Amino acid sequence: MSCKKFRILLSAYLDQEITKDKEKKLLNHLKTCADCARELEYLKQVKRIFILKGKREPQEFFETRLFERIKNKGKQPIWRAYFPVFKRSIVVILIFFSLILGWVSYKKFFYHRTIEIMPYLLIGIDSEENFEEEILQAYYAPPG
Repeated sequence: MSCKKFRILLSAYLDQEITKDKEKKLLNHLKTCADCARELEYLKQVKRIFILKGKREPQEFFETRLFERIKNKGKQPIWRAYFPVFKRSIVVILIFFSLILGWVSYKKFFYHRTIEIMPYLLIGIDSEENFEEEILQAYYAPPG
């Protein structure tokens, strides 16, 4: 048998619902397979938690309140049913417009600066000694 088939048997083993033959095969497999043994320990912990929690009785008038909520669910405004969808759509639209606005600002800032720099570069060509400094100063200086 494969691990997949043995893992299906683990829950039945904990509930003592498998035959002795299958139980013997399962126990032999658990000795050799660490993953299945870990899965069995996990299932044992889950079972312990449910046993410790015990069975709780529902609160008073639980069914009445439940059926009332189900009945009133149809009476809620239509926008409430579609609000999560609208919320996602609005977020997507805002992200899209933010990207467009950022792209336009980027183009305006950088393309505008290159046109502004050209006169400074043309004026500074005659003096070879500080040419690099003039280019850096013209490019990184604030516009205006």
